[in-house]
Amino acid sequence: MRQQYGSALIGAKTLAERVRRLAALRAGEGYMARAEKAGRDWLLIEDHCPICVAAAACQGFCRSELALFQQVLGPDVQVSRSEHLPSGGRRCAYRISPGT
Repeated sequence: MRQQYGSALIGAKTLAERVRRLAALRAGEGYMARAEKAGRDWLLIEDHCPICVAAAACQGFCRSELALFQQVLGPDVQVSRSEHLPSGGRRCAYRISPGT
């Protein structure tokens, strides 16, 4: 996935473009994902989790996903999870902040 996502983000010149491309990839995988602007930051919101049962049983999936997003979005941003479906959230959401 890292290679697939990384290839899809090549040439994206702005953080907005990178987040939107990642959201489109995730939407295509069934996550009902979208990108939203939140002040200086971006939110990657996933309203559905096709692996929710597996993720609830093994938090390694979610940790790997967070690390994957950080890797493909680049070292100039900080990615943090702000909502988590398997932990009782209504969705999974990731805050993507530009570096300072």
